[in-house]
Amino acid sequence: MDDLIAISEMAKFYGITRQTLIYYDEIDLFKPVKVDCKGYRYYSRRQIPYLREICFLKSVGVSLKEILEHFKDRSAIKEMKLLKEQRNRIAQEISRLNKLRDSINQRIRLYEQSVEAEDVNIREPFIRRFPAQRLLFHEYVKPINRENLHITLMTLWREVFRKELVPCSGFGSLFRKEDILKHQPLASAGSCLFLPTWNQDYPESILIPPSECACMYKYGMPYDTESLEQLMDWIEMNGYELCGDVIDLCLLDTTFYREQKTLDYCLLLAPIQLKA
Repeated sequence: MDDLIAISEMAKFYGITRQTLIYYDEIDLFKPVKVDCKGYRYYSRRQIPYLREICFLKSVGVSLKEILEHFKDRSAIKEMKLLKEQRNRIAQEISRLNKLRDSINQRIRLYEQSVEAEDVNIREPFIRRFPAQRLLFHEYVKPINRENLHITLMTLWREVFRKELVPCSGFGSLFRKEDILKHQPLASAGSCLFLPTWNQDYPESILIPPSECACMYKYGMPYDTESLEQLMDWIEMNGYELCGDVIDLCLLDTTFYREQKTLDYCLLLAPIQLKA
């Protein structure tokens, strides 16, 4: 017994629990060399390096199932292959997490805009340059009202979940340039969900190029076009012309308000250029 190591002592060597070693015994991964009449488990000192290797593989994310299979016929070549496979899985996970981080950063920037807007008068147009944006689009479910607006957005969300795309960084509405110029902005308008610009996994997504935009903060639902018409009048009066589709970006929806507000806080983005 002097040459044997009690289960508690063996567990302390690697900072694991007795229950972990008991489980390893039960699945035939790391078994004691002796179990006495009282059920106490004891290990040989020669087993110490084996547990070290098990703990290492587990610490780098290799599953117990893989470790168990690997130790049935372990070799340097097979362990190198196992570690390379795990390295590839880690690289893929890092890529996934980086994409999630970028999506979170986009959402943070969206909220930063809403905070910055506290110093800007509502419905007072201004010009700002915006970077490229990628979005999914779906025409409004008719008739256009609050209930069908929610249905349109949920249709897009289902598409995001079905395609397992990176979570969206915001939502809003899109109005086609040609419809606005015909004074029929709702003709083929619809809801949109914003994706990270690098996300090209879904070919039906739309890439909005970077542009100078005439902008205006507003409270209102996207199908209430009074603010859009006001912004178009400002563009005309200041010697500009519309050169792309207009986005009605929702900065804060009604879920942010404690009081019973029924209108979203939004930012209209109308790409413009000077008239020739």
